[in-house]
Amino acid sequence: MGKSKKTKDYRKDSRPVPETIRFEIEENAAQLMEEHLALFKPSPKDADTSPRPDHSKRVASRIIEIDLHGLTVEEAERRVIELTSLFPFDGEARTYKVITGKGRHSSGGQGVLIREIYLFVKARFGLHIVTIEESPDAVRIGGVALRGHFHVTLKGP
Repeated sequence: MGKSKKTKDYRKDSRPVPETIRFEIEENAAQLMEEHLALFKPSPKDADTSPRPDHSKRVASRIIEIDLHGLTVEEAERRVIELTSLFPFDGEARTYKVITGKGRHSSGGQGVLIREIYLFVKARFGLHIVTIEESPDAVRIGGVALRGHFHVTLKGP
């Protein structure tokens, strides 16, 4: 067995313990402390006095997500038709985020939904499309799509 090192026991230190230290407190210590802390307080910004817009009349525009992960092309097309029909246009524009996934789980690593659903939406809703993002299939790095969704805004008659 090896030798164990001796450690110094600080509890038996022979140095004298200092007596309680007392500080004199200024009569205005609280005021001095507040003045000191005020030096580090951020200055208030100028108040914005411009009138705020009335948001009570604003219609909340929201993005409706359509998640198509794990569906076949036929199932995904039906889901798109079903979910877009749940939110009738009534003259208002509706924005949808169509999530197809990047297609990493497809055979061959090339997603089918990412390409086919984009083409389906353009063909099916072409006259009602206000805006549509570039196909997620169009931007690939190393053969893998950069994103697995696209936004489309539709407006009815």
